[in-house]
Amino acid sequence: MRLLLIFISLFFAINANAQLKGAVPQKEQPKHINEDRKVSNSTPQSIAKNNVDKLKKSLKLDDKQYKDLFTAFVEYETGVYNTNRSKLSSKDQFKKLNELNAARQAKLKKILSKEQYHAYIMSFP
Repeated sequence: MRLLLIFISLFFAINANAQLKGAVPQKEQPKHINEDRKVSNSTPQSIAKNNVDKLKKSLKLDDKQYKDLFTAFVEYETGVYNTNRSKLSSKDQFKKLNELNAARQAKLKKILSKEQYHAYIMSFP
């Protein structure tokens, strides 16, 4: 019985050590290691910047479109932030969020070309 207990303990110790071997940081990291990591978004501005940066790559935005989209997304995210922290009922929050989304979509239609807007809409699952 003692031998079995020692064997089981040794088995778990070896497995735990084997799992930790891969956790050692590499001296030379690959170039892409930090590109696709999630950015912690804590403010409406950081959320908007993260979303617009993704759209810049996928929709090939020019500088004016980027600035206009950033402004539209900051307005939307600020509205969402304030609505979620308000003491409105769930029904009123839902209405407000739908209004904010409709306003954002209207601004996006004005900022993006037809092809870009279509690509934006089709990017959602």
